[in-house]
Amino acid sequence: MVPDGFDVMETPMQATANPVSVEELIARQQAGFTLEQPFYRDPEIFKRDMQKIVNKQWLYVAHVSEIPNAGDYLLYNIADESIILIRGRDGEVRAFFNVCRHRGSHICLEQQGNAKTLTCPYHAWVFDLRGKLIAARGMPADFDKSKFPLHACQVRASHGLIFICLAKEDDEGILDFAEIASDLDQYAALHRIDDTRIVHREVYPTDANWKLVVDNFMECYHCSPSHPEYTMVNAYVKAEDRERGSYDATISAWEETTRALGHPVGTDYGAGKSIRQPHGYWRQPIRDGYVTLSEDGKAVAPLLGDVKHWDGGETAFTFGPLSHAYLCADHLCMFRFTPVTPEFSEVVVTWHVKADAAEGQDYDLDRLKWMWDVTTIEDTRIINDNQKGVNSSRYEPGPYAPQEGGSSTLTSWYLERLSG
Repeated sequence: MVPDGFDVMETPMQATANPVSVEELIARQQAGFTLEQPFYRDPEIFKRDMQKIVNKQWLYVAHVSEIPNAGDYLLYNIADESIILIRGRDGEVRAFFNVCRHRGSHICLEQQGNAKTLTCPYHAWVFDLRGKLIAARGMPADFDKSKFPLHACQVRASHGLIFICLAKEDDEGILDFAEIASDLDQYAALHRIDDTRIVHREVYPTDANWKLVVDNFMECYHCSPSHPEYTMVNAYVKAEDRERGSYDATISAWEETTRALGHPVGTDYGAGKSIRQPHGYWRQPIRDGYVTLSEDGKAVAPLLGDVKHWDGGETAFTFGPLSHAYLCADHLCMFRFTPVTPEFSEVVVTWHVKADAAEGQDYDLDRLKWMWDVTTIEDTRIINDNQKGVNSSRYEPGPYAPQEGGSSTLTSWYLERLSG
C-alpha cells in the first residue's frame, strides 16, 4: 500500500504495456547506433551494469599521496557500495568493504580521516588496520573472532595510482592488472607520477547515466561545437574535422623529433585491446609552439620526474571506461567517473604537480586547471542535456558518426559484456 500523498514512480521498463527483456533489447540492438532508452534509465539494467561490468573493472580511486601515513583512510562510494581505502602500519594500502561483520552497519562515516582501529559506531566491534576483528564486546566466551574479518576488496597500486576491483579474486572476467601496470611502465615512468601530489580536486555532479558520460569522453565529434577552448589548444581537433587521418603526418614528424629526446612515442588504444577491460594509451603533439595543455601553451608547473626536455606532447591513458588520465611534461590530470544511480554520476578531476612544487612560486592554480576545468564544466552541461533528451517519449537510437568510432566500439563491448 502506498501512503496518501505519495506517487508511484514507474521505471521505463515497467511503464511499457509489454515489457521487453534485457536479452531482447540486446538482440535487437542495431550496430553502429546508440542504445535504446531503458539502457540509460532502467534501475534493473543499472543493477546489471554494476554486476556484470562495473564491478569487474579495475577502477582508479586515489593517489598514494592522499593517504600518506599509517591509519590514513578515505572512502570511495559507488552505487550501493562503500569502500575503505586505508594505509596499514606496515605501509601497505588495503581496501575493505565498509560493512561491519556484526549487523552490517557502515564503520567509517567520514569521507577521510585517520584511525588507530576501525571501530563500528553501532555496537563497537573493533577491527585492526588489516581488517582482523580484535574486539566484540558482550559476545559469548566461545565466540571465534577469527571467522569475522572485514570483507577485503582487491586493491593494486602502480606509479602512485591506486585501483580497486569490487569482484572476487577468482572471478575469471577480470583483467590481469599487470596489463594496466605495463601501460604505465612504458609511458609514465619518465614522469614519476608517484612523486606528485594533488593540488586541486573538483567534483562535477552529473545528472546522467554513466554510459552517457563515457560516450561523451570517448569521442571528439562534439569538440569543435562544444569546446572552443579545448579545440583551440589541441590542433588535432580541427585537422580531424577537415579530414580523418589528416593529423597523422604531423604526429609522425613529431614522433621522430621526440624519439631523439629519448621520450616514448606510440599508440595502443581501443576496446579491441581487451574484451575484459578496454585500456590503452596514445601520445601526440599538442599544437605548434605549445609545451603543455594551457591557455597560452606555456609551462604551468615544473617538469615532472626525470623529464629534462619539453617535447610538446601529451599522453592519454584509458584504464577502462571509468578511469582516464592526461599527462603532460609538467602536470597530470586524473579523471574518475562513478555510477551512482541510473540517472546520476559523479565526475571527479584531480590536478597533480611535482610533490615539492610550491603554489604561487612554481605554479599558478588557475592557469594549471584552466583547460580541463572549463572543458569538464561544458561536458557536464551537454551530458545533462543529453540525458534530458534521452528521457523524452520521442527519443530513439541514432547513428554514430565516423568520428564517434570510440563510442560505437565501446557500446558494442558493453552489450557483449552485459549479455555475458
